[in-house]
Amino acid sequence: MTDPPLCLALESGYDTEMPASAAPGKALRVRLKPADPFDLIRLLARSQNDPRKAVAELVQNSLDAGATEITVQRFRKARVVSLSVLDNGRGVLPERDRRDALQFLATNIGHSIKRRLTAQERLKLMQLGQYGIGLLGFWSVGRLLSLRSRVESSDVWVVRLEEDKPDVLIEPERGQKILLPTWTEVVIQDLHPAAQRLLTGRKLADYLGFELRGQLLQREVRLRVVDRLAHGRAQQDFPIKPPRFQGVPLKEISEWPVEGYAPLRVEIHYLPEEHGTGHVTLACSGAVVVDDVTLLEAGDLKIRPWDSGRLTGIIDAPFLDVAPGTRRGIVPNAKAEAFLKAMCDLAVKVGEWLSKFEEARTREADQALHKRLRQVFKDLSKRLPYVELFPVEQGNGQPGPEEALKGAEQNEAATEVQEEAPAEEVDLPLLDAGPLESAKIVPGSCKIAVGAEKTLVARPMDTTGRTLREGVTFRWTMAGGPGRIDERGGAKAVYFAEAAGQVRIAVDARQGERSATAEATIEVLEEMESPAGEDIGIPEPIEVKDPGGSWRSRIQDGKWEFNGSHPDYLLMATEPSKRFRYLATLLAKELVVRQVAGGPNEERLLESLVQILATIEDRLGRPPRK
Repeated sequence: MTDPPLCLALESGYDTEMPASAAPGKALRVRLKPADPFDLIRLLARSQNDPRKAVAELVQNSLDAGATEITVQRFRKARVVSLSVLDNGRGVLPERDRRDALQFLATNIGHSIKRRLTAQERLKLMQLGQYGIGLLGFWSVGRLLSLRSRVESSDVWVVRLEEDKPDVLIEPERGQKILLPTWTEVVIQDLHPAAQRLLTGRKLADYLGFELRGQLLQREVRLRVVDRLAHGRAQQDFPIKPPRFQGVPLKEISEWPVEGYAPLRVEIHYLPEEHGTGHVTLACSGAVVVDDVTLLEAGDLKIRPWDSGRLTGIIDAPFLDVAPGTRRGIVPNAKAEAFLKAMCDLAVKVGEWLSKFEEARTREADQALHKRLRQVFKDLSKRLPYVELFPVEQGNGQPGPEEALKGAEQNEAATEVQEEAPAEEVDLPLLDAGPLESAKIVPGSCKIAVGAEKTLVARPMDTTGRTLREGVTFRWTMAGGPGRIDERGGAKAVYFAEAAGQVRIAVDARQGERSATAEATIEVLEEMESPAGEDIGIPEPIEVKDPGGSWRSRIQDGKWEFNGSHPDYLLMATEPSKRFRYLATLLAKELVVRQVAGGPNEERLLESLVQILATIEDRLGRPPRK
């Protein structure tokens, strides 16, 4: 008779060592149990392969105990490299005698009182642990672990564990320095060489700051890493602060419902291309369990917008069951299915916002590009009188002759060196600007006549260049020169020119503890010349998709169009600076065509010139060949 498969043996109770009292052929029901319990403990301990995560688990235990002061220290004692985690939390099983508490801890591997908490209670308390195996992770860090505990001025007791050894020693600590009435310290001695490379002060501080970000934001706790092994004047003390996400926050949604479970906690930011590629992290009760949700093995979330690279942030699902050993990944059960469904529903909503935001940024970028082209080409007719610019229509960003004349009389349109007022940004109520990073004054420089006045506008911006509309105060000052300035409230101020000379105007923008300053220069002249020729200028570039067309740009019905599907444009559009220079080259080509008015042969020659310049531009952006 051959042995049945393992699955059949478990179902039927088949046992090669069947008790003699059991009748042959009669089914049995038995309870599963390990042949050697320590072999099972060994498997659990070896499942944690990241020493940084093992240290994070020890810090997590301190947080779960309500600690407000936690110090992680790397040091050398008796030539042995060690690492300790010291906290002032409630302690190990504080209601028990110290010896009994440590005995219970050592003899109940796999049991945790935190398991009795519901998902809502764990979320409220920000507690992740529920398996009772966190201490076993020290096998990936070092050879020996000692846990010292004192509660309410009791004697200090210590439990000592050794890697790959089943015996545990529990004894009173002798000669231990008395610190606080209640404290807990875990010391791992004889760190593995591979672990030491990952547990330097800076690396460990950065890891803990992100790994426990949700926990640190929700608690009043002082966590720091002290690296006594740092050489020379290298930094030794690393206060840990949860990192701030870059980009523009999507503040409208902070929670998202999950059918049958606690809601997701959502913190998502839009990350502009200039800041690189981002991803959304999954956390459980404030601790990271998956670095990128698109890499989640329990389900396929490689869908827009999660895989767009334009989002960064974190989503916290406190009800998920986390893989016990590594604390990475989630258990594929009903909770995971509910989470995946909620993430797909959330993806639809976030995808709509992302599309709106990208459209708005494209419009803003096009407006900024048109403005920059006008600034670059505005003096062309003065420097090259034979070059005739294009007629532009009223309302396309350039003033007509009547408006220009009226502006001259008001000393407003008479500005020769002046930044234009920023284009009005698209109002996206769900996408607020980030914290204050910089400021500018519009216009940054200009010329006006004596007796005239000039309105100045301060523009506070976040890291992406987006204007902050609320929560910023301003203080205007004159840094020197004739005249006076009158604050009109908020971001606006008016300068009154009383005599000829050069004036510097400064503004100090503040948002809470953050501040940014900017300056503008005004040249006051005795007389101003009226501008001429404002009915001609630089038309706005209009993108036309013509994949089959060989043309790059053209003037059609008085409008300047460029082929957004041409291979040269697609090559240049990957970088804003290249795109601008390419369109500037196209505009120069159209100006030459307008002057010579020669016909198709001349235009083909100019198209070839553009092709050569585009090829050179692409080559300049690549590293030289070795």
